Amino acid sequence: MTLRALISIFALLALTSLTACGFRPLYAEDKDGQSTASDMAKVKISMMEDRVGQLTRNVLVETLTPRGQIKHTEYILAVNLSESTSELGFTKDNEATIADYILTAQYQLSRISDKQLLREGTLRARTTFNLVDSDFASLEAESAAKSDAARNLARQIANQVAVGLRNAQ
Repeated sequence: MTLRALISIFALLALTSLTACGFRPLYAEDKDGQSTASDMAKVKISMMEDRVGQLTRNVLVETLTPRGQIKHTEYILAVNLSESTSELGFTKDNEATIADYILTAQYQLSRISDKQLLREGTLRARTTFNLVDSDFASLEAESAAKSDAARNLARQIANQVAVGLRNAQ
């Protein structure tokens, strides 16, 4: 038997074992034509404080509802953010040269009709940025790190929302 035939048989066996274990693709349509992507448009995202919260919420809105949110939402996503910055690298004069920025989110996805909690958890996004002699350059580096962390965290939350909606079906 050739190597190509063995690989084909192995791939066929792997695919059949996935269906036997209850595997369902996250964004695939079910028998009724419903999909997780269409359910994600039914999620109302609560407001968040601060500029980092606005950035996180904007990415969540773009990710969950790229075609716009529908009028009658069925789910609500509440997110509480906390942020911390710690200085890491130091010179001989005890001046920091690099900082670590951590953005933490506690999220809850619930159904509006019966207030059933579908998914909750805590996620983190971490970035680092350089601290230089120029105050302006350091502030810009910190701002860019915050934006990157907000985008990263919003994508993680969107994935968790998709899993929560898929499991609720």
